[in-house]
Amino acid sequence: MKVRIPYHPVHIAIFLLLAFLCYQAHQFVRHFVGAALCGGFGSMTFTVAETRQPCSLATVLTLSGPLFTFGLAWFGMLLLRSPKFALFAYALIFASFAHLRWIQTLSGRGDELILAGQWFAVSSWLSVAVVVLLIGVPPVFFAFRAIANRRRVLIFICSLLLPLPLLVVMLVGDRFLFGSSGSASPRASFLGVSLIVLITDLVASTLLVMLGMLFLRRRAEA
Repeated sequence: MKVRIPYHPVHIAIFLLLAFLCYQAHQFVRHFVGAALCGGFGSMTFTVAETRQPCSLATVLTLSGPLFTFGLAWFGMLLLRSPKFALFAYALIFASFAHLRWIQTLSGRGDELILAGQWFAVSSWLSVAVVVLLIGVPPVFFAFRAIANRRRVLIFICSLLLPLPLLVVMLVGDRFLFGSSGSASPRASFLGVSLIVLITDLVASTLLVMLGMLFLRRRAEA
């Protein structure tokens, strides 16, 4: 299924909002799985979900985040076949951040590195990063093939890189608000989630719905 990728400011804003919420959904999955397996809620900021210790089934907890994120990208790849949802599927593949997780692994962080050490006794950051990269390649490959724009390579590169500035803003903002480790317990929270995170996520969700409806209305009128 070929799809023409729009790139006006409103479309970029919709994509960034979707990417932000996908990243937050990753943290929420880890936070709630941790609450179920670790005897209660830990704490959650924009980029860190800390769980209570000790935690039963720690491997399931560690697997939950990556499984969700890669699941989004692979679901988007399958959804590319739908004429109705192909554009959303394309955006979801890149908004999931799945294609960027190898960078985190290469820096010595991430659940994939922990799982590789537990399951295969692999400690090489480079080796694990390559595997993580390969897992994220198929959705990105099919997304590239689906681009109908004339400048498909430029559109593809922009799609790859657009989540990076957002990730930097989240990491810097989280460090500013919650400390250098990003794991400082929020003073004001609900079920362990910082109130500023909840409010920001609610605002982002509202904006995404509003802009999404505007986009669909304009698309129907075109």
